[in-house]
Amino acid sequence: MKIFGKAESKRSITAAFVIAFFCMLLLIAMGWTISRSIAKGIIILDELFVEVVALFVILKSAVAQYTYLLTGDKLVIVEKILFYTKKMEIPYNMIDGVYAHKTEFISKFRLRYKYRKCSTVDNRPIWALIYSIVNGKKIKNGRVLLKADPAFFEAFDRFVPNRICAPQADVMLYSYARRDAVMHDESVEEYFKKLSGASEESTDTAHTEEEGSR
Repeated sequence: MKIFGKAESKRSITAAFVIAFFCMLLLIAMGWTISRSIAKGIIILDELFVEVVALFVILKSAVAQYTYLLTGDKLVIVEKILFYTKKMEIPYNMIDGVYAHKTEFISKFRLRYKYRKCSTVDNRPIWALIYSIVNGKKIKNGRVLLKADPAFFEAFDRFVPNRICAPQADVMLYSYARRDAVMHDESVEEYFKKLSGASEESTDTAHTEEEGSR
């Protein structure tokens, strides 16, 4: 397997101290819950469960190491947690784009799968990769959160042109274009060009009407 680009997780000392602080707080909370359970003579299972799960999630995300590999036809993500290794592969032709991630409490864009493939002790910005899974006429979308240096995304852009580190709106537009193209048995690229052209024409018309009204 020929590799055309590679990026790995980085560890920030500051981020590591923050994670350690939160883990310490959770351990103290667990100790307090256990002491209350002993005093009452009954295990406070709901609180203890939440604390254990939170500690596990934080430690898993902090300990895990991620490697991103650009091959000839797909992005490969290798996740290592101690002696456990897991691999995820996403074909380039199924990637809708990558944009700067922002937390959204309400989103009209439906994601069937969500993965975090980056370390919490890596202090670089988070990027969201949107990809599609096509099954006949049906499409499901997934999101993978990544952290890497600009050089990696520049290499990535050669395989998914103009959609890596792109505006979120452009990535969403391409994803919607893929859905419509699949439904109409059309080429995704050609359909996206038509959709983009129609969007630009409507924008130009709006600007012309605005100038005329002045």
